[in-house]
Amino acid sequence: MRTVTFISSLVLIFIIPWEGVIQLPSLGNATKAIGFGVAALWLAAIIITGRLRKPGLFHFVVALFVVWNAFTVFWSADPGRTAAHVLTLAQLLILSLILWDLYTSRAALLIGLQAYVLGAYVAVGGAVYNFFTGNDFYTYYERFSPGETNPDGFGFLVVLGIPLAWYLASSESTSKISGLLKLVNYAYIPTAFLGLALSGTRTALIAAIPAMAFGIVSLSRLRLAVRITIFVLLTSSILILLPQVQTLRSFQRFSTTATELAEGSLNQRTFLWRDGLDSFEENPLFGVGSNMYRSVNSLGKVAHNSYLSVLVESGLVGFILFGVILTMVVLQAWSQPKWDRRFWLTVLLVWAIGASTLTWEHRKTTWLFFSFVIASAALASHQVETSPLLQRTKFEVKSFGRLR
Repeated sequence: MRTVTFISSLVLIFIIPWEGVIQLPSLGNATKAIGFGVAALWLAAIIITGRLRKPGLFHFVVALFVVWNAFTVFWSADPGRTAAHVLTLAQLLILSLILWDLYTSRAALLIGLQAYVLGAYVAVGGAVYNFFTGNDFYTYYERFSPGETNPDGFGFLVVLGIPLAWYLASSESTSKISGLLKLVNYAYIPTAFLGLALSGTRTALIAAIPAMAFGIVSLSRLRLAVRITIFVLLTSSILILLPQVQTLRSFQRFSTTATELAEGSLNQRTFLWRDGLDSFEENPLFGVGSNMYRSVNSLGKVAHNSYLSVLVESGLVGFILFGVILTMVVLQAWSQPKWDRRFWLTVLLVWAIGASTLTWEHRKTTWLFFSFVIASAALASHQVETSPLLQRTKFEVKSFGRLR
């Protein structure tokens, strides 16, 4: 039963990058229906097997964050909207618990990461399809994304897959299938470049810098000949793609990045942030209510900044809880072996850049990677505790104590 649940969770992870493509009546995107199915299978597996991995401190703090957001219903201007948002956060808490319970081995974790990369391939394919059919999301810059996904979010979904692909490609190969997957992961790099060009997401372009830097460092783990071959092939493929995308208006949008950062309003985001800070001064402790940022700005939009969104909507109390969650995730990433540490810190840096211009505190992608960091840290800690050297040291200490 747990195997079936695990497989269903992989399907969910696979669909997350392109969840905006499939819309179901009354439910919205397909991941909601699949998420409910995974949760049902997980509960059934717990009942049948009687096994449940004990939640950690991370899950306790996330639960507190959800509970505090639930309290904001009492002072929200629209309790119904707030309650719906709290329900989403509660579902994400359950997702975190499911991932914690199921991903208890390095192999499982790598398969989960691979599922995301494969899903990102589908997302880029959806954007390419919309390009050829002329179905652009934003007409002015002719920006493209899969289904009904916003191009800004799509750009970051694609960029998040870059360090994953590098990491998986640099992992040890033990079979012909894993060798084939190396090629799939390396090929994702130019594919991601194409997806980023179609999205026209400027902040995602910035986030791609640390993602690619990690990839270049990962090549140092390979033999020199292999390193040179991969570098030449990837560089050549991107150079071949470059003339094709240079004519895209979405790609040309990247040329305005420096000007927008220095002189612009970041596509009116600074206006949203100013209104949000004004609202925070009036409601500093408790906030205005979960999912109520639209009510405090003149444009009627979400914050387009996860940190400010939490601060304004749930006040200092919610912001501190969210800050504790972020701190725990970073510390858990830092506690891992050198190579895993670099990988997870890169993923978190890409997420942090994206969260500065996107409202992602309630997105599945956020809690997927936070949960994977926690699960990976637990695996690293377990490996240290069960290492032969440590076990021998413990034995010698105990023996020395008995001799005394």
